[in-house]
Amino acid sequence: MLIIGELINATRKPIREAVLSKDKDYLQDLARKQDEAGAHYLDVNVATGTGKQEKEVEDIKWAVQLMKEVTEKPLAVDTTSPEVMKAGLEAHGPGAMVNSVSAEEGRLHEFIRLAKQYDCQVIALPVGEGGIPKDVAGRLEISREILKAAEEEDYGIDKFYFDPLLMPLGVDDQSGKMALEAIRSFKAELKVKTTVGLSNVSHGMPQRALLNRSFLALALYEGLDSAIMNPLEKSAMSTLYATLALMGQDTYCGNYLRAYRRQQLVV
Repeated sequence: MLIIGELINATRKPIREAVLSKDKDYLQDLARKQDEAGAHYLDVNVATGTGKQEKEVEDIKWAVQLMKEVTEKPLAVDTTSPEVMKAGLEAHGPGAMVNSVSAEEGRLHEFIRLAKQYDCQVIALPVGEGGIPKDVAGRLEISREILKAAEEEDYGIDKFYFDPLLMPLGVDDQSGKMALEAIRSFKAELKVKTTVGLSNVSHGMPQRALLNRSFLALALYEGLDSAIMNPLEKSAMSTLYATLALMGQDTYCGNYLRAYRRQQLVV
């Protein structure tokens, strides 16, 4: 199970302020904590919504470098801009993650080519020019477009993690069910790996950690391979360790027992 630490994202107010003020210490501390909590990749998004693209290009270079000073974990460069993505990958070097490829014009082939150039894992969003499909069939159709583009660029599908596009329950009370159906379909019909933006499901709702960890357990049962999540949220991480142990995906419960000895499990 691949864990992508979600916390260094400028859509969050503290991160936006840290990027704008160039608070290196704050971002490095957060990178260290996510690393130590068990993240395999660390997401980095510096889109503050202020200034020109040239500033975001400089910000991503700065952020990647400061994170690489304190962690050996690879980074997931998170942007919709090819220019910013290229700058982030150049600063990082081979082995990063591209977050994310979609079927929208200007992002599909361009991002896959960058991923191939820098030997990256790829998060794929089944989003087209018409936006987010309303049903699983539409998400499968766009995912096939992405797979076709990957084939055309000669980049293996083993590098891709497809996101079912989990939406907030507060907006659509069927969103959790649809995302689970999409994960199941991605695995059965497309034979691809999957990931999910876990905290999306609870946005705007009370007791968010409860919803996050409950969805995580259900998604793991459907074959989820990765999650973009908060590794500092002990309840979700505890559910992850417990669910994988119960599903027979943790040899002799080794990871579960190690988490227990590190006092990382909560009930």
